[in-house]
Amino acid sequence: MRTFRITLFIATFFSVIGCQDVVDDINDNDPNTIGAVDGRSLLTGMQLADITAQSGYLNWAAGVWTGNFVGSGRFDPIQNYQYGNTNSNTPWRNIYVGVVKQARELRSGIPVSNKDFFFGVSKVLETHALGTAVNVFGKVPFTQAGNDDFPTPEYEEQLAVYSGLQTLLDEAISDLQNAGDINISEDLFFGGDANKWVKAAYTLKARLYLDVRDYSSALAAVQNGISSEEETMKYTPPAVVLTGDTNLLNQFFNGSFPDDLAVEGSYLISLLGSGPESRNNTKTNEVDRSAYYYTDTEINDSDGGIAGVAEPMNQISLQENLLIWAEAALRLGASNFDQALSKLNEHRANLRNGVYFSVTTNAMYDDYVETDFTAGGVENIDGSLSKEDALLREIIEERYATFFADILSFNDLRRFKKDPVTLQVGVPFNVGDRHPERFLYPFSEENTNGANVPDVTDIFVKTDVNQ
Repeated sequence: MRTFRITLFIATFFSVIGCQDVVDDINDNDPNTIGAVDGRSLLTGMQLADITAQSGYLNWAAGVWTGNFVGSGRFDPIQNYQYGNTNSNTPWRNIYVGVVKQARELRSGIPVSNKDFFFGVSKVLETHALGTAVNVFGKVPFTQAGNDDFPTPEYEEQLAVYSGLQTLLDEAISDLQNAGDINISEDLFFGGDANKWVKAAYTLKARLYLDVRDYSSALAAVQNGISSEEETMKYTPPAVVLTGDTNLLNQFFNGSFPDDLAVEGSYLISLLGSGPESRNNTKTNEVDRSAYYYTDTEINDSDGGIAGVAEPMNQISLQENLLIWAEAALRLGASNFDQALSKLNEHRANLRNGVYFSVTTNAMYDDYVETDFTAGGVENIDGSLSKEDALLREIIEERYATFFADILSFNDLRRFKKDPVTLQVGVPFNVGDRHPERFLYPFSEENTNGANVPDVTDIFVKTDVNQ
């Protein structure tokens, strides 16, 4: 039997991620474990590495820049828009060694019981990881990545990588449609349900099309995407506190540096509250979403809260699918107003019915109607916007409220800079008059592949798709 390196086992993954990259010396620690594994175990390792990349340090740092969190202590430099490239070392390794390398090795001949299933899933995971990498870093290795014949892989243009990832997802969907279901516990997301993987792949396609503002392709893809909460790609940790097998936000806020991130004073907590920045109106009362996120002015780390010890961590979700559908449809033309409104209302129905978090009789997410967005309506009181722009503004704001503690919030903040200021979420600047536009390439990569690493030393330099 051929065996390969597996970069993250569960215990290793959860023991290091709680404080990964918070201090530079942690970047010097190798979070990887070598083990002889078959394809099933390798699949688990890839999923854990992907969760780490999506929901770990990059997400926390980005949350400070998007008004989700307030950084202090060891996150004080992040709060002040200072970013050391050593902070990117571990996230980059999780993506390229933990996911990409393993995914491509799995497809090179590891024994598996259902090749179409494992190949398809590995391609979805690889795309998920690289989709985040290309969004937050810009140019990244793709074709030559994870190949021992190319120890110093070339960096490719951002749009070329996006195109390649779409091709990889097309292959994944074809593989999975041929695979059929298998029952395996090593699949942490779907337990071997190929159809759910197909749905996730289509929603991921729509996400990547949205990144590059290809709204027609996004709309086509999203219609085949996730259509129920049971199809959401999420990881529910086993909640074994002694071994650290818990929700990552819970680990951070209850770990060694609990005061390095706060929610008190964040823009989002104000937006969901009752003050002058509140988004509440005669059809919306965010009391329960706010309670899901916060306990007074602290993160809600109790059972059922977003940072609860066993709270699932969404990776690709029903919420995302519905909101992509609403935005993409509306951006394609005024004739799609009713379709966009319908999808927004479908999402609001899920909110009021407790699909995403528990609700009480105090919560209110009533359906909107067209006149709510015309001049004088509840979402266009001063009549300064067309009804289409008023609806788009609400969709943009709903995405911001939905993607708390999610890397998508950072992607959106930069993507929406191309829209008129009147449509954007008014996330204040922590310092100065610019929001960060990217993460810096890791020191480890500059040290080993310096000739190929783009010369970017400023987090305010926009990536190509956001120029």
